[in-house]
Amino acid sequence: MSERVLVGAGVGTGVSIAPAFIYRSERYVPWDSEAKGSTRGLLAIRAALADVAKEIEEARAETDDESADILDALKLVLEDQSLMESIKVRLADGANSQRAVMGAFKLAAEALAQLGEYFAERSNDITELGERVIDKLTGKEDLIWPTDPFVLVTDNLGPLEMVKLHKSSIVGLVSSLGSPTSHTSILARGMNLPTVVSVSGTEFIQSGEQLIVDSSSGQVLVRPDQLELDQYSKAAQDSKPELGLSIEELNLPVKLYANLGSSSEVDAALAFGAQGVGLFRTELLFLGEKTAPSLDTQVLEYSRLLEQFPDQVVIVRVLDLDTDKPLPFLKLTEKGKYANRGFQALLSNPEALITQLTALSLASKKYPSAKLWVMAPMVSTAEQAVEFVSMANQLGLETVGVMIEVPEVCEPDVLERIVEAVDFLSIGTNDLTQYTLNHDRMDSPLPVSEVRSPEVLKLIERVSRACVKAGKPIGICGEAASDLVSAKLFIEYGVTSLSASPALLPSLARALRL
Repeated sequence: MSERVLVGAGVGTGVSIAPAFIYRSERYVPWDSEAKGSTRGLLAIRAALADVAKEIEEARAETDDESADILDALKLVLEDQSLMESIKVRLADGANSQRAVMGAFKLAAEALAQLGEYFAERSNDITELGERVIDKLTGKEDLIWPTDPFVLVTDNLGPLEMVKLHKSSIVGLVSSLGSPTSHTSILARGMNLPTVVSVSGTEFIQSGEQLIVDSSSGQVLVRPDQLELDQYSKAAQDSKPELGLSIEELNLPVKLYANLGSSSEVDAALAFGAQGVGLFRTELLFLGEKTAPSLDTQVLEYSRLLEQFPDQVVIVRVLDLDTDKPLPFLKLTEKGKYANRGFQALLSNPEALITQLTALSLASKKYPSAKLWVMAPMVSTAEQAVEFVSMANQLGLETVGVMIEVPEVCEPDVLERIVEAVDFLSIGTNDLTQYTLNHDRMDSPLPVSEVRSPEVLKLIERVSRACVKAGKPIGICGEAASDLVSAKLFIEYGVTSLSASPALLPSLARALRL
């Protein structure tokens, strides 16, 4: 199992494996007392603007039509007379050339951001453009990229820098900012570059560390183990899905579902033949935010997801809190072994949970043909399972389940009450293995094969058999679902679905076909 798995929004369908190369674009422009408001300063700025415009023209000649349109828009910004007037005002007020440029571009970016969601995403392009002009002013040389294949890990990357990467050895992109619809993402998709944006936790990645970038599921695996390298190496051999493959026609003993982190990854899931969604992680809507996402924001995201899966099962996990993912607008719990985790943490934040369940209910009503199933993360008692089912039912959600991730809920008497209360169960093998073997999650991770430890398999079999007896669906959505040896054992126990990264589904399907 990889040392750490970071989650963001995937762009495209590809997979890449390579060492990380870290590039941060944040800058601090010091106050320089020289040439305040001088003619020399204005001339230098005009020259810098012209140099960047020339760069854009040169880059445009080597791109496709969509990329050319993006670059043309950037060039128009440089030629905007109001931008130059804003720079002149700042120079007259005593700012040095760098601060005058930074202030003018910042003002332009803020004005764009205030126009709304679409334009707000484009405001980052304006900011990056201003930074490029400052680079020209200060004589900063272009960054020299590695000659060997690398995954670029950055806070943000603008369209101009993105286009210049065409000639580098880049094989993947991980960004802590950005969105799947940004210009940078559009360019990455055009380059067939596996990309994950809006990733929380990129500061944990060290330069040179091996990464797996899985844009089909929005995951970045840091220092993966050999099993993961083997699995993803097969997927990375061809970054495009095999469109001729129909998992439905392979006569499989179980359904193969996709694990997704955002609605932007739906295309990848469909292209790789997913028969539904076995785990939709809703954390991306919450991570990195100062306030909780609004009801309307959540309804929009869930609607985009459900719209693409008519007549198919879509299992959504409500917010899975973790001490690794603190959210400033939520209260933490400080009680017991599973403090600040799973459903226990949500019970301390009932307003956030109710808003999320309401949003899911409203989205389901908009797209009733999708079979929406909703589940709670890491319940630790039968009472919690009963409470979640009751809450979800009251808000109009019909098919409700919970995740089995701790050994306490696998005790026969507790399990019996849970199975009776829910409509389905899903086993999260990662946490169940860690907790059953008493392994500290903060230490080195356990390999995926540890799920086959007798202590863990006994619990998975018990849960599976209980669901089979009750006639209720039981799925596996942890990493072990894509491990062929483990998957065959789970099928023997009676599981009805396996859920994994879309990129891993074709090879798993072929191995399991009857």
